[in-house]
Amino acid sequence: MKNTIKSLATLFLVTAMTWGPISAFAASVSKTDEAKVLRFYLVRHGQTYSNIKEMTIGGGGNAQLTQKGRYDASSLGLGLADVPFVAGYSSTLGRAYETANQILRGRNMQVTQIENLKDISWGDAEGGRIDDLTGKFGHSGNDFEFYFGKFNDPDFKSPVNAENMYQFSERFEGALKQIARQHQGQSGNILVTAHSSMAFYLQKYRGDKPLSGLSNTSVSVLELKDGTFSLVDFNNTEYLKSGYAKEKQLPPLDITLVINPMTILNKVGVMEGTSDSDFTAQGIKANQQLKSDLKNTHFTAAYSSELGRGYKTAEAVLAGHQQTLIKDKNLDEMFLGHWEAEKIETIKASDSQAAKDLFSADRVIHFLSPDDGENGDIAAFRLDSLLSGIGYQYEFSKGHVAVFTHPLIVKAFLNKRVPDYRLPESDGIQVINLQYKNEAFSVKDVKVVK
Repeated sequence: MKNTIKSLATLFLVTAMTWGPISAFAASVSKTDEAKVLRFYLVRHGQTYSNIKEMTIGGGGNAQLTQKGRYDASSLGLGLADVPFVAGYSSTLGRAYETANQILRGRNMQVTQIENLKDISWGDAEGGRIDDLTGKFGHSGNDFEFYFGKFNDPDFKSPVNAENMYQFSERFEGALKQIARQHQGQSGNILVTAHSSMAFYLQKYRGDKPLSGLSNTSVSVLELKDGTFSLVDFNNTEYLKSGYAKEKQLPPLDITLVINPMTILNKVGVMEGTSDSDFTAQGIKANQQLKSDLKNTHFTAAYSSELGRGYKTAEAVLAGHQQTLIKDKNLDEMFLGHWEAEKIETIKASDSQAAKDLFSADRVIHFLSPDDGENGDIAAFRLDSLLSGIGYQYEFSKGHVAVFTHPLIVKAFLNKRVPDYRLPESDGIQVINLQYKNEAFSVKDVKVVK
């Protein structure tokens, strides 16, 4: 659904209270709760691919957030950082749930999904496009009252068999009452992340103002006091703008990416892959030197591969840090099939494209295993997925994250995410100062420890 009705040139910011009684619910409020106030921060989800394509995807389907949608949701979380939420809720559609989790990053708060917070259903028009409706019915696909009726008209019949505004408003308000019952006797702020159709429900509290849409990641505030709802803010984008400003001031997350040092198999010219061997004397010395170099660095978290040369490097380097080491198979080296434990000179002598790609600095991602091994793009994807998850988890925290892994998979990852950078060959520990911000990676510097 599009962000606004085309006939409206601007969005409306409402700060005046408009009262709307809900007598049955008010009657159930005890006198002990009369002084309690709940404020529902109603947030429309971030931008989705269906928003860009102006598709009519409502309650019957889902579309993923775009990168902008995720960035905006994360930024909104920064803009709302001073609002102490007592709970977080979302619709059961992924775009709303992901937005809620982005907003609540770092708060250690679970998001509860509620079915009745779902978007309004477009009926027979689900999955279509706004322009298709315009051509078929002679009314703009954004003429919402033509397709959904009005919030106070229970008898409206939609030309596309859509859920009407009255039906939607009843179930949406029912969901809010359900949440209120969960927090009876409390005061506080509650995050509710849902959809543009919230504007249809909120219209009942806007008096004679014309129907207006909600911008992606806008905030509307509905207050519940003495059993009565009132609208105190509508389609507010200032929280998002504040979040943008805060995000720009945040430094990137530093990820110390460590590639294991010289092993016995390395020294004799054998390709390891997921095969494994002990360190040489030079490798042991390099581990101890890196331990000394990093002794004053505070690590928020530490991860290593499950291969011995990965986690043993981590254990040696992080000795004394009192940091729990998380082993993850996604940090293991590429599996090379029948090239595992093969002599490097034998592989190079094949003069195949696979061998050329494997031993290049910029084409490991294009490596195609000659048998049952792992292709370079798959290895790049699994390391990218893990590092992106680490970035997402710790982006707003202070300190560094240590990650211990291996050379081929790192080259494949860099080919994918930092394609202009070439990792040089080395027989020492390579320490890559990788930085992460807003889903992007960059290489700050690389040093070799021997």
